Amino acid sequence: MNPILKRVLKILAWIVGVLVVLILTLVLYINAAWDNPVNRRVPQMSAPRDSAHIARGEFLYTNSALCWMCHGQNQSPVGPPSGGFVEDLRDLGPGFGLWYIPNITPDEQTGIGSWTDGELVRLLREGIKKDGRPVFIMPSERFHGMSDEDVLSIIAYLRSLPPVNNPVPAHQPSLLAKALFTFGVMKPRPEVMGPVPTPQKGITAEWGKYITEHATPCLDCHSPVDLNTGQFYPDSALTGGNIPFGKKGPGQQVDAPAFAYGPNLTPDPETGIGSWTEEQFLLAVRTGTRPDGRVLTNHMPYAYFGLWPEDDAKAVYQYLMSLKPVRKRVPPVELRPDITATQGVPRGGAIFKTYCQGCHGVAGAGAPPTKLILADLAQTIDDATLKKFIQEGQL
Repeated sequence: MNPILKRVLKILAWIVGVLVVLILTLVLYINAAWDNPVNRRVPQMSAPRDSAHIARGEFLYTNSALCWMCHGQNQSPVGPPSGGFVEDLRDLGPGFGLWYIPNITPDEQTGIGSWTDGELVRLLREGIKKDGRPVFIMPSERFHGMSDEDVLSIIAYLRSLPPVNNPVPAHQPSLLAKALFTFGVMKPRPEVMGPVPTPQKGITAEWGKYITEHATPCLDCHSPVDLNTGQFYPDSALTGGNIPFGKKGPGQQVDAPAFAYGPNLTPDPETGIGSWTEEQFLLAVRTGTRPDGRVLTNHMPYAYFGLWPEDDAKAVYQYLMSLKPVRKRVPPVELRPDITATQGVPRGGAIFKTYCQGCHGVAGAGAPPTKLILADLAQTIDDATLKKFIQEGQL
């Protein structure tokens, strides 16, 4: 072999060897450091146990913050928040792994029964668990500005529930997700240093901002996410989501009969809601009907927002109309073959799941927005009456 070539190959082998050692060292370091505890004080706060705070917490849990969408048994508001649902994020961006939603009933072994109220406040607002480790998916970015009264009301409500023993598997984060934690790309929210008051309620942009940014998932659904980090773009809030609702993990084609993106909520007249009147906005938020007559999919939880005080919805409208208009169009709703390529009962089931389930529950078994159990009603009336009920909402 040519001596020069032999020397070049030797140098290349040495470089490759060094790179392999560096990569292995980096991988070992990431696996060891990604969930190291954060040394941060626990706020000394205690949740009142009176009926008013529990009722406020139930309202936030069920109709506003919608905590049950992740923590509810079978992702339902009817069952206990015993967790267990898995967020399959392996196909989101470069892949973030599998993240299991925890049990938040007051069970001592598998839930929050052994947590102090202050530890729960820190978890909600700062994204730090009881053991000091950071969380992922938990919307602490939104809850960071939630008032003391409201965050403690949620805790009071959770404390009032029966404990459910339901062990949840450990997360399976990808190496990328671990690296983002290790190098501070994903990290807990800043420490809340003082009291956070509840803004004055009223039909004002200030109260609407509080509801939109801290007491509901509006930002989560209607804002674009950096698919490389899983973080929201701070300068693009409410300009429209970039992750379609309804998709499942890798190798699984469809989780819902329709894919939908959270639309632009800025007051741009063409791509946002700038041309909507207050009455049209209230109709969409509270009944799911757009100004053009189209019905929103169940991805928009209008059935629960319809249970808000009307002044709250009006305040949200005031806030959204105060934003800078941004011209940005999201893709339209995509109806999947479950609806477009089927007939009869399968198609009816897919349409029900897409447009009716939010109010009437899985398989028509009932849900908080209505006491009517369609599965039972349908057995007691004829087809013509049921058709009229579906079309007009009246028997």
